[in-house]
Amino acid sequence: VDANAKFIAVDIGDYGRNSDSGIFKESNFGKLLKNNKLNIPQSKKIDPQINDEFPFVFVGDEAYPLQTNLMRPFPRRNLTNEKRIFNYRLSRARRIVKCAFGILVKRFNVLENKMLVFPEKATIITKACCILHNIIMDKEGVTSEIQDELQLQTTQTVTQSQITSRPINRASTAAMDIREKFMNYFNSDIGSVPWQNM
Repeated sequence: VDANAKFIAVDIGDYGRNSDSGIFKESNFGKLLKNNKLNIPQSKKIDPQINDEFPFVFVGDEAYPLQTNLMRPFPRRNLTNEKRIFNYRLSRARRIVKCAFGILVKRFNVLENKMLVFPEKATIITKACCILHNIIMDKEGVTSEIQDELQLQTTQTVTQSQITSRPINRASTAAMDIREKFMNYFNSDIGSVPWQNM
């Protein structure tokens, strides 16, 4: 999902019992990202006061592997305040993904319950819903729906017991360095936001 709650890549039709990380690893998107074949823009400066350039990254939860262009939270054990702030800021960025799914389901009631069709037909219906969702977002630019969905998410919390996913593999040193770089930026005077310490 992009920053405007539009679907940019979908992988539909896998079994519900399969983990997000396993599906991601085997998806075309996951393979292209791992092999640096997605034509991601070059790193850029994110603030004129900082000389460093930062890569464009995708954001994921604990289920996804840490890669140079895919950030995931620090493990929850032994979190320093700086790592906690990074995790908080990453979760804020991930909210738009949940928001897009919330809007999609509200817009297309067929997605609210089990589809009583063959799996192949369910895949086609779901892809069609994603495409129509994107067209509506382009035509209407529905920021109020995004704000409503974000407001709804603010009232919902995820408990530790709900998170059962495990990382796919050990991250590279380069990926860990990039995560540390973002962590340092989020904790700096330039990159911090007033409410992150509340």
